[in-house]
Amino acid sequence: MYLLNDIIKELEKVAPPRLAESWDNIGLIIGSRQQKVSRILCALDINEEVVEEAKHHKADCIITHHPLIFKPLSKIDYDTPKGKIIKQLITHNISVYTMHTNYDVVKGGINDILCDKLGIKEPEVLHISKEEQFYKAAVYVPEKSYENVRNAIINEDICDIGNYKGCTFTAEGEGTFIPMTGSNPYIGTHGKLEKAAERKIEFIASSANINKILGAVKKVHPYEEPAIDVLALNNMQSYDGIGRYGQLACEVTMEQFIVTLKEVFNIPYLRMTDSEVAWVKHVAVCSGSGAGYIKRASEIADVYVTSDIKFHEAQEAKDLGLCVIDIGHYASENLSVEYIVSKLSGLFKDLWVSSSKVNGEAIHIK
Repeated sequence: MYLLNDIIKELEKVAPPRLAESWDNIGLIIGSRQQKVSRILCALDINEEVVEEAKHHKADCIITHHPLIFKPLSKIDYDTPKGKIIKQLITHNISVYTMHTNYDVVKGGINDILCDKLGIKEPEVLHISKEEQFYKAAVYVPEKSYENVRNAIINEDICDIGNYKGCTFTAEGEGTFIPMTGSNPYIGTHGKLEKAAERKIEFIASSANINKILGAVKKVHPYEEPAIDVLALNNMQSYDGIGRYGQLACEVTMEQFIVTLKEVFNIPYLRMTDSEVAWVKHVAVCSGSGAGYIKRASEIADVYVTSDIKFHEAQEAKDLGLCVIDIGHYASENLSVEYIVSKLSGLFKDLWVSSSKVNGEAIHIK
């Protein structure tokens, strides 16, 4: 068994909560971080069938994409559908954890999964919603404490450059200081110049992580007043946001692209706007409801794959010369569930993790 808190820490690395939209409700929806967990069910949504499935498998936790509780509840009536679900979850001690818009926008999240499945190369963010500044920090450490301080930086596992983590640079030098009255020096004598063999450790961190790393450094640094420089980097920013766009490896006909969509998303039908586009090369995608980004998609893509398109939005796309393909909300996001199963299974060897077998699609063609 594992503490739910340990599992949540790993999930927060996959989809950091800070990336969620302000209106969203993510994280631990029901339960306690101190709960012991041995069996997890992953699903796009929670309904009565999913709860019954969790009970059947004796699951301790359900991880979802869509929040079970989205707006504040003023009452929990057991005779209502949602009230009945909440009662069942609490009665059977099943926690609920949700990754929603943070999983939509994060690198490696749902939209990158869609790009991978469709063969979209080197995808870029369709609509930037989060921008993060990066900093270079330099910490000066006495020789004897160098390894402890560097390990404190590396152990945070958030000091990264591209696909490399734990990145630091070290240079040797000599530090000087004069301890004054009221100080409590690690080495040196009050009023006398002290020379110390030191190392300068440099690392790069984002605005979200810099204070966390520096806090870890100060806990193990022997000096009463560590010398630390922090400089903003003008050449490094991180962008997160909704949707992705890029190019297919090879141009395909519209007919071929439609066949691919049906196969990848396992759907018997799709909806699309009238279009004169015969060949597809530049593709934009947005999981869930992506109608708000039609204009942006029209600037960089031949085809825009999303869901929940209404009549007037389809008219807008047609006027802009953009072909919009609506694959349905459920299909556009459900593929991501298996990735969470795979991630957790790889990290926690003795943990039973499975994706829900309940088909949560609410719209069907007769």
